[in-house]
Formats: sequence, structure tokens, C-alpha cells
Amino acid sequence: MKKVLIYCLALLVSCKNYIGTDNLVGTYTANHFNEFDKTKDTLLVTQANDAKGIYKIIRKASYIRTLDGKVYPKKIINEIYFTKYKEEDKILKELRTGKVFIYNNSKETLMDGNTEFIKNSKLSNELK
Repeated sequence: MKKVLIYCLALLVSCKNYIGTDNLVGTYTANHFNEFDKTKDTLLVTQANDAKGIYKIIRKASYIRTLDGKVYPKKIINEIYFTKYKEEDKILKELRTGKVFIYNNSKETLMDGNTEFIKNSKLSNELK
């Protein structure tokens, strides 16, 4: 009986993943370091409301520029995007400007241009 229950549960979980329950909600981070700047970039993804497929992305970034040995003051960027998720394409498209984020559910990453944001599972579990 236990084996049947475990089999049914495994089947249910696999069907749920097949139907498409991408878990976009969470915190994604990207850090860049080179001779010109140091950047820390974070995306906080939450559902905007009860509407399926609408997400709010809060971007918090800071960077310090270095040029000719001179270190410039830290700059801070705060942006808010409201996006619609197209599950078949794995794309979050910003509703106002058309900015696109590409979601990779196998790696749990979001791509913004050339920048890959990696999901921080520990923080995303705290958001639920």
C-alpha cells in the first residue's frame, strides 16, 4: 500500500511539473568584478496580484567604478518592472517598455541581456 501511495505521489509531482508550474518567485543575484567596476545586482520576483502570469520584479543594484586607478563613489539603482510571463517561451516581458527577461527553469536563472541572475533558493523559501 505504501508503494502505491509513493508511486501515485511521484506521478502527481511529475504531472504538475509537466503541466507547467514554473516557480519564478524568488531572489536572483548577479555579481560582476573586473578592472573597471564591481557590481552587485539583485532581482526580487513576486506575483503582482492574483492574476496568473503577472509578476513584479524589483531590481536593486549597486556598482563602484574604477578608472585610471581612481575609485568613484558607489552608485545605486532601484527599478520596478511589471511583467507578463509567457510560459511556452519562458519569457517575462515588461508591460510598459517591452524589456525581456528569459527564464531557464532547469538552471533556475533569469537572463537580462548578457547578465545571468542565479536564483537564491534559501532566500526564496523565506518569501513564501
